[in-house]
Amino acid sequence: MKKNLFLLFLTVFALACIFAEENTENSALPLSDNYIRITQGSRESIFRLYDTTAAEDLYVQLPLSLDVRNFANAQWMFFPPRPLRVTSAEAYHDGKKGELSYYEPWADVFLLYKDFVSGDEMHRIGVAIEGADDMQFMDKNILIEKYTLR
Repeated sequence: MKKNLFLLFLTVFALACIFAEENTENSALPLSDNYIRITQGSRESIFRLYDTTAAEDLYVQLPLSLDVRNFANAQWMFFPPRPLRVTSAEAYHDGKKGELSYYEPWADVFLLYKDFVSGDEMHRIGVAIEGADDMQFMDKNILIEKYTLR
């Protein structure tokens, strides 16, 4: 009986280690030196971009003035003029307030102003470093532009 319990414990422990390693690999994307500012009226959020293909594709399309739509009372979504390229190695996001991500099936970029869902069909673009609380009050038309830290 003790031997069976020990083997069960080892199996559960090994699976937990594998799961933790996979999540660490997916969630530990490197950050780039690129920043963007998203403004709407007097509201402003600054994002540091990840070093991903999708983030690079969005960055080269800037500046953009786009309409946003609210989705599930947790995020603003917008559609860049050109779809963003993605790779499966970069697919993941935590679903946390302040994330800027890309949902490939709909070809939309979304910024989370509340915690929402995580998933591997979502590709992280950036993370808010300033103004995360202002994001929930944005609406209608936003301006997205490259930004340099002072």
